[in-house]
Amino acid sequence: MNSLLVFDYETTGTDPGRDRPVQFACVRTDLDLNIIGQPKTLYCKPSPDHLPDPIACLLTGTTPQLCEEAGLPELQFVEEVHRELSTPGTIGLGYNSIAFDDEVTRFMLWRNLMDPYAREWKDGCGRWDLIQVVRATYALRPETLEWPHDDKGKLSFELERLTAANGLLHESAHDALSDVAATIALARHIKERQPQLYAHYFSMRDKTRAMQEMDVTLKSPFIHVGRGATEAAGIRIMMPIALHPTNRNEVIAWDLSKDPRQLLDIDAETMRRRQFSKPEDRPEDFDPMPIQSIAANKSPAVLKNLSALSRERAAELGVDLGAALANVPVMLGVLDALDLPSLLQVVYARDPLECDAEEALYEGFVGNDDRRALDHLRAMDSAGLATAKPAFSDPRLADLFLRYKARHYPASLSSRELDKWEEHRFRKLITGHSGSRTVSMVRESVARCRQALSESTEPVDPAKYRVLEDVLAYTNSMAAVIDPYETVAPAPALETPVEAAVATPAPVPVQPDLFGGQDLTPATRRVRSRRR
Repeated sequence: MNSLLVFDYETTGTDPGRDRPVQFACVRTDLDLNIIGQPKTLYCKPSPDHLPDPIACLLTGTTPQLCEEAGLPELQFVEEVHRELSTPGTIGLGYNSIAFDDEVTRFMLWRNLMDPYAREWKDGCGRWDLIQVVRATYALRPETLEWPHDDKGKLSFELERLTAANGLLHESAHDALSDVAATIALARHIKERQPQLYAHYFSMRDKTRAMQEMDVTLKSPFIHVGRGATEAAGIRIMMPIALHPTNRNEVIAWDLSKDPRQLLDIDAETMRRRQFSKPEDRPEDFDPMPIQSIAANKSPAVLKNLSALSRERAAELGVDLGAALANVPVMLGVLDALDLPSLLQVVYARDPLECDAEEALYEGFVGNDDRRALDHLRAMDSAGLATAKPAFSDPRLADLFLRYKARHYPASLSSRELDKWEEHRFRKLITGHSGSRTVSMVRESVARCRQALSESTEPVDPAKYRVLEDVLAYTNSMAAVIDPYETVAPAPALETPVEAAVATPAPVPVQPDLFGGQDLTPATRRVRSRRR
């Protein structure tokens, strides 16, 4: 039986590969979003080789001291989280979870020697992301919700703003359990008012169904709602032109608002530069490549029934449906004249990244022999780990294994391993190896945050100053152990904090079914015994 596990993390920063979870919360519901389990909240103890971002601590109010007092050791924390997410039939659901929370989970499993992917497909499990539905709702059925704007007047899909604009319960933004409750409330709101839209995009969690909406064989145009271009709601009329040359879960699609004939005289290097150049490296006249790689296993907001986008709504968003459809035969002619697979093979060739082992998750899958070795090591106690001498084929795993022992079973380290661990901590937290957050960076950030608070024209809660003081105290205590000779500058003194001041929808008709014309009630997923 399938169920939804609605979950959320709060973390030490915004980088899911480098930052660490401080809080995890979840609630289990049935597929109709009725709660069927008890809410759960977990805190995680700080890692001895990681420092938090003071801005993240200000946002959540969660300090290292709180996590040390209330948290589980990370090994126990990850096992509890994994147990919830891997319960047979579980579909993990969050808000922006595929881009962030699922990445936090993957990297946490990876550094703790666990399979980072199995919980996403094994035993009928899966994952889904409500933010995709919210974007599609704005693009296709905007009357469903009230749409908030940020402080600069731009459309905002932030969960806190959406719930406030629509009168939905959200007691404490950036508290994991409160965010879970808000996600459930928002999902119910959309499901009740747009059941066909909701059911269609819920079915997109199945990559086979998503691939059918982006059929490369038929090369039929489809609607894709993605990130960016909020003026047009991120909506584009796309045409699938090829499978990704190395990842069969991804479809390469062309934005039909652009002339396909530019492909006829482009070389691979120019195309690669236009496709992958970072925004900060682009000149003013830069023309990005109108190509997207859409992952079918990431619950994409795709729909082949173009009638779901009314001509009135298309006009509001500046989408020229006629021009897009006129480019379909043009693209078919281009594909006949072009060796596209060979071109894409060069464009999407990846150079190996030089990065720390804990951040190298996507540098290849772990082989079967190494996976069995890791599973065997995880079953060992400290005495067994002290004498274990695994011979890994994957060069990343030796560093992972050493740090796994150092964090969770420090008594198992030999004197040489202990020296390597302390060298790792110094390089990471003092010298900033591989772009890590350092003691000096935290100190400077605390000083900047405090300056910003002191210059605020609004009353400032003294609790914010206490958070900064706690973060600085924790950082200084870490530095005293790792860098006793003060390689980095000591912390700036804090002044006395200022005193705080005391601060204090109509029903929308359901649209006709334009999302498939059939019963889209998701079926129970078939249990698979092995990866395909």
